Amino acid sequence: NSGNLNGCAGYGVAKANAPNEACLLASRRAKRNIFFVDRYLNTGLTSSLAGRHNSCKVTLRAVNPNRGLHGHPLILEILKYFGISDCSAKSHGNRNIYNVVYATFKALMTHESLEDTAMKRGKRLITLERAKKLNI
Repeated sequence: NSGNLNGCAGYGVAKANAPNEACLLASRRAKRNIFFVDRYLNTGLTSSLAGRHNSCKVTLRAVNPNRGLHGHPLILEILKYFGISDCSAKSHGNRNIYNVVYATFKALMTHESLEDTAMKRGKRLITLERAKKLNI
């Protein structure tokens, strides 16, 4: 994994004869395989997300600001690379590390910012932010 703690992160998988070579190859592939997540208030998610890979299902729940990270340690590490500091994570089914990583990234790729949601609904963003604060 690699990330800038500001919404961008990626992952890479590699094999080699020596562990050091494998780490170098994996980090190179991670830098080529970068994803972006628009964070809510620069710390969390706007809504709960779910992702599947093989028989592994990962659920990322949006929580209140300043709540912290809770859940599967590998998922929390990935969220830290993205700079997400308020989230609750749960993994179901096969907990193979590769499946967990793929499912986590698939879940994060379904994330929509408040601006995207407002455009899809044809509403103004200010109204949605007020609704989020009032828990409507």
